[in-house]
Amino acid sequence: MTDTPISGGDSGAASDQPPMLTIGERSYPIADLPEAAQKLVLAVRDCEEQITQLKRRLNYLEIARRTLIQELTDRLPS
Repeated sequence: MTDTPISGGDSGAASDQPPMLTIGERSYPIADLPEAAQKLVLAVRDCEEQITQLKRRLNYLEIARRTLIQELTDRLPS
């Protein structure tokens, strides 16, 4: 399965545009989608948020790991 570019934005308070779902070159008003499709949009957004959080956590852990390795290296006998 390949990744398909997908974006769905919340309409900002300053915008009168309804939230849209964009997949590839096509856009769809989310409110006009069937309920099942709207639930899938929410699930995709949830997945994207979780992926972002996990990437951030992985970055923090990689920094911590490098720091710990440097600390260990400094404490090893010459």
